[in-house]
Amino acid sequence: MEDSRTHSGSTEETPPPSFDLGEKLSQRLHEYTQDKARTQNVINHGNTQLQNLVKNAPKRPRDGKPVLNDKIKKLERDRTSRSLPLSQEKALIRQIAAAQKTIRQHDDCEAHQEAIRRKRAEIESSREALRTINASIAEIEKVLSTVELAKNLGCSPSKLVTQEVFCPVEKLGRVIGKNGTTISAIEKRVGVRIEVDKLHGKIYVRGSKNVVDDAVRQVEMLTLAVDEELDVSADVTAYLLTQQSAVLNKIKEDNPDVTVKVLARMNRIVLGGHPEKTNAAKRDITSLQIVSKTRSLEGREVNTVVGKAGSTINNLSEKYCVVMEISKVSGSSNLRVIGVLVDVDAALKEVNSLLYQNEEVEEAIVVNQMLRGELLNNSGAGIKEFQYSVSNAIGIDHSVSLVLERNTAKDAVPSLLIKCNREVMARVKSLVQKKVDEFETNTITINVPSEIIPSIIGKGGAKINSLRQEGAGGALIEAESRTETVKIHSRDKHTREIIRTAIEQIVADNQVGYVSIEKASIGFMFGEPGKDMREKLNEIGCNISINENETKVVIKGRNESIAKATEILEAFIKENHIAELDIHPDDEPLLFIGGDNSIQHQVETKHGVKVNFRKDKSVVHIRGEAEKTSEALKELDTYLSGGEGVAVIKFKIPEGAIGAVVGKGGANITKLETDFEGVRVYVPRDSTMVSIRGPDDLVKQCKVSLITSIATARVGDNIDISPEQYADLSNSDTIRRFAGATNTSIVLNESSIKIRGVGNDVRDAKALFTEKFTGVFTSFVDLDASHCARLKSAIAKDSSHFERIHLSTGADVTLKTEDCAIQITGKKSNVKKAKASLMHFLDFMFPHQFQTVKVHKTLFKSMGDAGRLAEIAAATGSSVCLDRDLISVLVRSECSDASAKAVVLLNARLAECEKLNAVIKFESSDAWLLSVIIGKKGSTIKELESESSCTFDVLKDELTVVVSAERKEMVVAGKASLDAIVDKARKECIFVDIPESAMSAFIGKGGSHIKQLAEDNEVVIERVKKQSSVMKITGPEHLVENAKAAVLSWLKDWEASHVGLTIEVEEQLIPVVLGKGGETIRALQKETGCRIDIDRHHLTVTVRDGKESDREVAMNRVKAIIDEEQAKAAERAVEMEKLKQERAAEAEQTKAQSASELASKDVLANESGTKDRTTEFVGRRPVGLTKSKGNSGSNNTAIEVGTKEGRELFQMLISGNETNPDDQWDSSTVSSSAAMISVCGSNENGEKHYRSISGFTVRI
Repeated sequence: MEDSRTHSGSTEETPPPSFDLGEKLSQRLHEYTQDKARTQNVINHGNTQLQNLVKNAPKRPRDGKPVLNDKIKKLERDRTSRSLPLSQEKALIRQIAAAQKTIRQHDDCEAHQEAIRRKRAEIESSREALRTINASIAEIEKVLSTVELAKNLGCSPSKLVTQEVFCPVEKLGRVIGKNGTTISAIEKRVGVRIEVDKLHGKIYVRGSKNVVDDAVRQVEMLTLAVDEELDVSADVTAYLLTQQSAVLNKIKEDNPDVTVKVLARMNRIVLGGHPEKTNAAKRDITSLQIVSKTRSLEGREVNTVVGKAGSTINNLSEKYCVVMEISKVSGSSNLRVIGVLVDVDAALKEVNSLLYQNEEVEEAIVVNQMLRGELLNNSGAGIKEFQYSVSNAIGIDHSVSLVLERNTAKDAVPSLLIKCNREVMARVKSLVQKKVDEFETNTITINVPSEIIPSIIGKGGAKINSLRQEGAGGALIEAESRTETVKIHSRDKHTREIIRTAIEQIVADNQVGYVSIEKASIGFMFGEPGKDMREKLNEIGCNISINENETKVVIKGRNESIAKATEILEAFIKENHIAELDIHPDDEPLLFIGGDNSIQHQVETKHGVKVNFRKDKSVVHIRGEAEKTSEALKELDTYLSGGEGVAVIKFKIPEGAIGAVVGKGGANITKLETDFEGVRVYVPRDSTMVSIRGPDDLVKQCKVSLITSIATARVGDNIDISPEQYADLSNSDTIRRFAGATNTSIVLNESSIKIRGVGNDVRDAKALFTEKFTGVFTSFVDLDASHCARLKSAIAKDSSHFERIHLSTGADVTLKTEDCAIQITGKKSNVKKAKASLMHFLDFMFPHQFQTVKVHKTLFKSMGDAGRLAEIAAATGSSVCLDRDLISVLVRSECSDASAKAVVLLNARLAECEKLNAVIKFESSDAWLLSVIIGKKGSTIKELESESSCTFDVLKDELTVVVSAERKEMVVAGKASLDAIVDKARKECIFVDIPESAMSAFIGKGGSHIKQLAEDNEVVIERVKKQSSVMKITGPEHLVENAKAAVLSWLKDWEASHVGLTIEVEEQLIPVVLGKGGETIRALQKETGCRIDIDRHHLTVTVRDGKESDREVAMNRVKAIIDEEQAKAAERAVEMEKLKQERAAEAEQTKAQSASELASKDVLANESGTKDRTTEFVGRRPVGLTKSKGNSGSNNTAIEVGTKEGRELFQMLISGNETNPDDQWDSSTVSSSAAMISVCGSNENGEKHYRSISGFTVRI
């Protein structure tokens, strides 16, 4: 367990008293310290000089001495070997002088480098001296510390010994003590120096031999000590740690050599010390008999036990030497007493006694409403007086509280709540009951029908208040309709009888009769139409009212008058039957249009009824005999909503087209109603919804006429803009691009943008500007009224339809019922995706009623011609418009046959447009040709159109030119003219690639060389802005060819004098070779002294200039960069493949789990009666999806056969991937992956339900 060794501190003899070894060593240490400082200063000064030398080192010339000497010899030989003109000889002499000067620079560099080497040697010598001084200082400090220690311990250095004691690391803390107190105490008590090696678990004791042994024994006592843990109950821990912990103090006094620590959180006691000592302390602790008991406390019992500022509970704890704790758990309080059993029982006994003495109880006594009112009169003065009298009767030592319970329930019985101590409750209750009984004795009750109660009360309570003043001192009277009773309270019997007689007379004069009535007729009966009837009733002494349920008329009067009043009232109700019809607020004016010829007057005259419109409720009231009102209601409903050969069609029109529909002073509407006799056309003042009513066939013809005029009407719209937006639009071609893209006329003003064109085109242009200003693109899908109504109903039942589109595309989809359209907002690309998904959903909801015909963008202008689309709409009765978001023409109709007919006509129109349009697509490198085709201010293209009678549309964004004409041969001729211009332009404008490193030489100083070339060849040569290494040569064809030959000749000569190495490189690796901002290529050029050209057009890297070896180094470095990047790309490909396989495995596992969970959910849904959603939106016609043949026992089924529409719909519902709205849907886009689909059940007819992993279910 322990290991100790003794070491001598020193072998020298004790110096004579006159010789102070410590002082001598201190002097020597001071000298060495000064030497160290001087040496360090020398080193620092030398480093400064060295840095200056390095910083000021001259730059070594690139060519070495041998090369320069050879050059001088060659030049000298050239100068002396032949006769030269004076100017050439001077040039050679200057070159020789320059080479000699460069050699002298080499000599200066070598001399400077020698000075640097000498300075470094001096610094190294000083550093070696410094290391020797440091070693001497360390040795002196070690001896000096030994001398000082011996002096402090009162002995000579020769008598110092060191003894080593091993100590387990985990016990070092015990030896050291808190903040080193234990080890310091041993040092002070014994007179030694103790050092602890915490890393190796060793303790070193230094001092004279006799005291070291004593110190070692004390340390070993600590190392032999053990810690023993004793688990105890929480009660023991709490009891020992309280303020009254006399028991714990006694245990510590009885065991002074043992440390006792109580760990409250762990319910553990740790005993530290010698095993025999700790066992004795353990016996003392385990002999304690601590118990705990708990009692619940309710309400005010907690305050009673605690006392004021805790005085009661503290006194009890101190009196019985126990721990008392009150805790609150889940709303209930508990008292816990901990201590010796006898003390705990005594404390609880006193607590119970204390609570019983202070317990408050309560009981209730039922009182009637009259007594309650009497007690509460005058702000409760009665109950306060009553409580005071009861308290005096009981005595002031007991508190009594009387409270009338507040119960607002209609049938609640009033009660008086008594609160007091238990011991006086019986006496208090007796006194209260006596008061109640006395009140009941002086009260009488009269039964009265509820209808007569108001007559007893009178208007504003006047009658009952006068009765309360009757007799001597008046009385309390309570009339209650619910119980049909009247109660009279008075202490005077005569007063009670007078009031009883008066009430009985009122009852006799107000007998009751009943007549049934409809709620709608009540207002007319009490209004102006019923005035004469009410006067007749008053003449015979009767009055009327309505019962609480508003189902009967209550007649009050004498019995002989009630029968006659009933006859008068029944006759009035029969002649004034009311029928109600709810109408839309927009249809209100239709009731009154036409004046005396309006539908209102027609119905009144024809059926002999009165028609009134309640604007606040949007309800029409028809008053008259029951049969007549029923017929009038039917006729009016047919007029407003259609039916029995009458059709009502509502559809939305563009806001700007309202004027074209209405006409000046309503002329256009009047003409429509004249052309289609019997049809009524109505446009609400503040709405864009047009309604057409009349015979079915005429209404459809009128709608076609309206749609045609709307489609061709030119409308306008304004967009307000800020000065910043105006400046931005003024400095860009946005206006031109948007106008061309939407086929509209756009005018920019300082404060607004004016857009004019066909309705849909104007809306598309406005959406583009909104996206530019806000970043949010908005698109619409217009609906017919019936479509809008069905969609609204479907979304009300299940709002997830649009939410799924939002989650998959990120665009917001909203049904705008007021505009009869679906609005899609968000990022433009997201809106397009959402719109494509929405079209599939609409086809699912309304099979074949929403269809699209794909149109290439180049045919937008011809296919989007408003007049031609209006002709198709008129011919088919469908709505037809160009949808630029879907790149299609959108067809909409409530009749699928009409939609199909429109699609056929559109396809024919499309085929015709394709024949009459030629599309020429240019590469991005030929974009310059578009400017040539247009010409200066459009001169070239105008001339082309004039000569060929064709239309030439230049789409710069798509690098496309569209040639269109009325006949195919004209299109061919126009295209030939365009090709001739392009061919000529290509010959008169050519491009030549020049290496980047050759560009400055080719251009020449101040452009001198390129200007000279251009003048010599009579052409224009200029550098292409976006391709800095390409030169453009323009001019007549033969001169351009000559200029090209001259440029290529110059380039050949330049390449011959600038030999280079060239390799091919992949396009995606060029950025890697360049580096960020070109830093890699610049660093490589600086390092090798070579020029590196990268040709992005031909995908090559060329290294030029410099020595051949430097070029090879540069090329190898480029190849190394390329090889490294290719290796990384290969590693990434391997990692991606591995990740792809892992994801595929996870998807397979998820699919299996999902299929299992969905199957379980379906079973639960079927068992619980959950609505089957698989048939919620089944189309009126079969979509045409069929199931592939295969193993019927398999859970995974792929749909591979069926109609095109069926496969498209099934793919949309089960696909977990986003679809591109621009893609054409066909059978090839339908996924056959079994991982996406699972069979989740079948119905009784054998129809299977397919479910995707997203939870969408389809019934086949």
